[in-house]
Amino acid sequence: MSTNPDAQRLIEEAAQTRGYTLEMHRINALADPEWTQKYGEFIEATYTGQRLLDRKTKELLQIVVEVALRADQEQIQAHMRVALAEGATPREILEAMQAVIAPMGALAFRRGVQAWAAETNFEYCPLLTPTRPARAFTTEDAMLIKSLHLKNILSF
Repeated sequence: MSTNPDAQRLIEEAAQTRGYTLEMHRINALADPEWTQKYGEFIEATYTGQRLLDRKTKELLQIVVEVALRADQEQIQAHMRVALAEGATPREILEAMQAVIAPMGALAFRRGVQAWAAETNFEYCPLLTPTRPARAFTTEDAMLIKSLHLKNILSF
């Protein structure tokens, strides 16, 4: 891999202003330093620069959006680390994700909870199997499902 002083400077600036770097930052810095410089300016204007929202709030927003978009766990955790460094508590991060579970969907929420547990070293014991066995599916169940399905079709 080639070493480029401009690329190295851009990566160091990104690490300092963002609090992290990802593989995509390093690749772009080497492949296209001019674009990376402009992208860094955009990030400063919209994300890392001080405006009305403080950095902790911006990180909480970043986390819930990335969870909703199913970003890589590494990327979600990078923002969680910055949020924690900016004064967010583990519970605040979890609550931010819980607050948007309905619009973002439970599958995305699951990935976020996994990232949160990994980043905050949350220890848990997997749930035990239910003590009551599941009831067998009956003919009556099938008839009820069929009638509900038919009602939904007719009411559409």
